[in-house]
Amino acid sequence: MDIRNIVDELLNNKNPSSSYIMTETLILKVLAKFCEDNNKELITNYIHKNVAQKGVHEFDAFAPNGFNDYLGATVFEIKAYRNKNSLRNLNEMYYKLLKMIKSSGMNVKNLIFIVTLELTDEEKLNIITKFENQNEINIDLWDLKNLQAMFDKYPAVVSKTIENISELVLNNQVFEGINNEPYYSDSQRDKHIDNLRKCFFDDELVLFLGAGVSRDAKIPMWDNLVSDLLVSLLSNKLKEFNINLSENERDYIIEKLKDSNGNSPLLMARYIRQGLQDIFTETLTQILYKTCVNESKLLTAITKLCKPVRNGVGIRGVVNYNFDDLIEYNFVNHDISHRAIFREGDIPTRDELGVYHVHGFLPRDGKSYTNLAKSLLVFSEEGYHSLMLDPYSWSNLIQLNYLRENTSLFIGLSLTDPNLRRLLDIASRKQESDICKHYAILRRELYHKKELDEANVNLRNIQKFDTVNQKLQEEYYKELGLNVIWVDDYNEIPSILDKIRI
Repeated sequence: MDIRNIVDELLNNKNPSSSYIMTETLILKVLAKFCEDNNKELITNYIHKNVAQKGVHEFDAFAPNGFNDYLGATVFEIKAYRNKNSLRNLNEMYYKLLKMIKSSGMNVKNLIFIVTLELTDEEKLNIITKFENQNEINIDLWDLKNLQAMFDKYPAVVSKTIENISELVLNNQVFEGINNEPYYSDSQRDKHIDNLRKCFFDDELVLFLGAGVSRDAKIPMWDNLVSDLLVSLLSNKLKEFNINLSENERDYIIEKLKDSNGNSPLLMARYIRQGLQDIFTETLTQILYKTCVNESKLLTAITKLCKPVRNGVGIRGVVNYNFDDLIEYNFVNHDISHRAIFREGDIPTRDELGVYHVHGFLPRDGKSYTNLAKSLLVFSEEGYHSLMLDPYSWSNLIQLNYLRENTSLFIGLSLTDPNLRRLLDIASRKQESDICKHYAILRRELYHKKELDEANVNLRNIQKFDTVNQKLQEEYYKELGLNVIWVDDYNEIPSILDKIRI
């Protein structure tokens, strides 16, 4: 039973994040069996909770009474690497683990790294000697050769684990979700913010902005925008026949059209665009800004984050899925040099922050820009189709380049856009390791006691279900290379952005 073939097959799974989890699960199963046969306790996916500090520390495995020839408490860290280029991440991981061990208060004597590569003794020694060990912890590095003996000893365990790998991964995720404490997600959020802060000051952070960013500034959401456009289309057409509809009659017709179009806003938008034709852009612009208030706490926080830091860039770029010019408006008011990019060939200068309107751009003052009509790439069904079918369009290439080369923070996005998920999937396949480098701020589902009482359901059971569901969502997004930063209310987002810049 050649471990190299087994690991290669798992790591070449079509979903990179799943392949890493499956590989880790297999190694932990064999390791646990070895410990069991040697009367040593091994706790896989060990979570150490520091109640006093409300801190949570996660380790792949923990042997509290030692392991084989390793005396004293031993921590295992498994890294599923496809090639040796990923070994450069080990040094950073080493210092993170040392920091976690120190803050946890655990009396750890051994730290064993397990990598899914075959290394020479010289390569192992070079890696270990680079670690500055000031904590009197014994450091060791295992490769596939170290694991081969265990795999040879337990072929039945290996075969059974591989056969049931998907179910085992799911069971583990459910178990973790059930055992998560309320402060667990807060601890995770703090870690994510720390990582984003590092990326920000390394000039590596890119913002991806969706409709939620413009909501508090009274820009209509997609469904409302489509409904308003439909009213305009109907009014214009019926006036040609001297027919004036009441508000109730308009609402009735709109609902009927929604039903006949399969409740698809994209299909309705296609119908509207064809109906309005020459006045489509003008009508859309009027509706877009008719209740706009230009500013909000979130827009202010985003603007402050985009202000260049001394001797550095800070934010590398802004990918904006919105048509409106609210970001540009706020940038002007805060003296941020920028350029709105909405077509192929537009390039920001070295001193300008690029704001890439990858779905199109409809500013209030259209006279300041040229070829705006051609910029409205994605408003209806045919727009999405053309974007999906053209992998080399400038908007797709911009997004994919940022997703591959930088760390991205998604704000105000539901992440349901099929083209965005496709690009995230492509970018995640190019990863060399299991590190998810992108982040998305999402709101968790809240359950109110009054609603639960009326439904005659148990609050604790619902909360446990929600925790498990949240864990499964996190694992799904990991497959796209995304870490989730959960919030209970969108009003929390500005303070999160402020912490990134501190």
